[in-house]
Amino acid sequence: MNRLYLYCIWLMLAFATTACGQRNTPATVAHDVNTDGEVLYLQHCAECHGEQGEGQPNWKQPNNVGVYPAPPHDSTGHTWHHPDDLLVQIIVEGGSMPMSNMPPFGDQLSKTEIQAILAHIQTFWGAEERAFQEQVSRQGR
Repeated sequence: MNRLYLYCIWLMLAFATTACGQRNTPATVAHDVNTDGEVLYLQHCAECHGEQGEGQPNWKQPNNVGVYPAPPHDSTGHTWHHPDDLLVQIIVEGGSMPMSNMPPFGDQLSKTEIQAILAHIQTFWGAEERAFQEQVSRQGR
């Protein structure tokens, strides 16, 4: 009985010292927010859309299994044709177009990170594309 009593005391002390060593961090913080759009783009987008937003070859044609390659984000593509809210939705939910390989990133990226990525994508556009996209965004979908 004495051994059991000592073991219980040891176990409680071990638990107490372990709990005391943990930092008190908020449970709501999932990850550090990165606001560097270029870094985020390279991490999450460039593999398919290219480091300079050039997209994949023949992006307007489905490949041999019927899946469309990733379109360019530069001025040769159609990203700039869409309002910001739709671009955010596509990033969060993934490509809704049939036979799109665009995965959803809503569980990986915060709103701030998505906005940073969009700001970086806009650096691929010329002045005319930026002006058009700003107008489309003001008007909504």
